[in-house]
Order: sequence, then structure tokens, then C-alpha cells
Amino acid sequence: MPPTPSAAWKYFTRSSDKKSATCNLCGVNLTYIQAGTTSNLLNHISNKHPSSASSNDAGNSKKQSSMSSFLSTPKKVCFRK
Repeated sequence: MPPTPSAAWKYFTRSSDKKSATCNLCGVNLTYIQAGTTSNLLNHISNKHPSSASSNDAGNSKKQSSMSSFLSTPKKVCFRK
């Protein structure tokens, strides 16, 4: 199954050489490698245009938790008797 396109492409237009992308909201040109990730594009949207992006668009809902937050968060444990 092919990967799902990133939400970043709602806000960016790829350059013809596929090495950069231009923000449709402010015109900033950011480096993007076709085989890479869109994290820098999503970070731009969430940091520079927070009112334009919902938490799902900016990738926050799928963002992996840090190990420190995982370890410091109390978990409910059930043991069967």
C-alpha cells in the first residue's frame, strides 16, 4: 500500500526540482528532499501559522512522545490474581 501524503502539502507547493517547497501562506522557501520527511514543513506551519493549522494538520496528533514524558507519566497497572 502506498504511503499517505503528508498534511504539509495542503500548505506547500513543491518546486519543480523537488529539492524545496514554498509555503502557500507566506511564500517562504524551505528545503525538502523528495525521499526525506516533511517534518520541517510541518514545523514551519505549526510555528509560523498556528491559527491556520489544526493539531492534526501539523502532525501533533501522530507525534511520538519523548521517552522522558513516557517514563514520568504514571501508568495504571492491573495485576490478575
